Amino acid sequence: MHAFLALHQFGTVTAAAQAVHLSPAAVSVQLRNLEDELGVELFVRTGRSILLNDRAHQLVPLARQILDLQAEMASLGSSSVLKGRLALGVITSTLSGGLPGVLKRLSADHPSLELRITAKRSPDLALQVEAGVLDAAVISMPPPHVSTSLCFLELYTEPLALVMSSQRHFTSVKKMLQEHPYIAFDKTTWIGKQIESSITDCGISVRPAMELDSHDAVLSLVRHDIGVTVLPVLKGPTRHDGALKFVDLPDSYRTVCLAVRPANSGSRATQVLLSCFREFGQSSPPSK
Repeated sequence: MHAFLALHQFGTVTAAAQAVHLSPAAVSVQLRNLEDELGVELFVRTGRSILLNDRAHQLVPLARQILDLQAEMASLGSSSVLKGRLALGVITSTLSGGLPGVLKRLSADHPSLELRITAKRSPDLALQVEAGVLDAAVISMPPPHVSTSLCFLELYTEPLALVMSSQRHFTSVKKMLQEHPYIAFDKTTWIGKQIESSITDCGISVRPAMELDSHDAVLSLVRHDIGVTVLPVLKGPTRHDGALKFVDLPDSYRTVCLAVRPANSGSRATQVLLSCFREFGQSSPPSK
């Protein structure tokens, strides 16, 4: 079902295969097997392309319900150990912090769990959870205006901070942002918009010298003293980077949450993920 829903969302077998971490050939076999099991044609095949027909579009909401029911049935047993397949999305930047350690522990505690990780931007991950391609995703809390059917369960917060080379002498946040080249994080992302709003709320006007969509790339430029930036301080060892200096913005935080479909909000898998990531948030070193 994951492959079928991925094809519905992405439109090609190749893109669907990348989303579910399988080869295009394996996805094609799964799609053919789905047709055989149901005894109906679901796709229009023309040359190398494959499109969903009317019956397939009718199947999409049912496929999502099937995945939700599977998660609910898995929660009925008495065992606390997760089994089967779990497709989890994570924000790309979090893999540079302490999150890999959480994923390692999750795999160790649940050896029969096939954990498949997808790293993308928060809006993209939310869409994949909603479409049924992912079971859950660790993302930034979406802005209030975002329309979605998902549940967002808070995990932990990360302070937004002015980040500069450790060689720089700190004067004030306003002077540092206005007197030095400002390297902005992609303003089309949820966290990029939040950062821009937080800077404005501080009464500061900045003109970015450049704008990048990679947390690591921004920090690399700051380490080389090419400019300054504002980013969330990732949970884990980030703040201990000797080449960087961090100054937290007042009352400015990024909330990291677990995005799940409403039918999965009470499942055992969701509860395990909540416990694991919330413990990570509490056990990480304090922001100051």
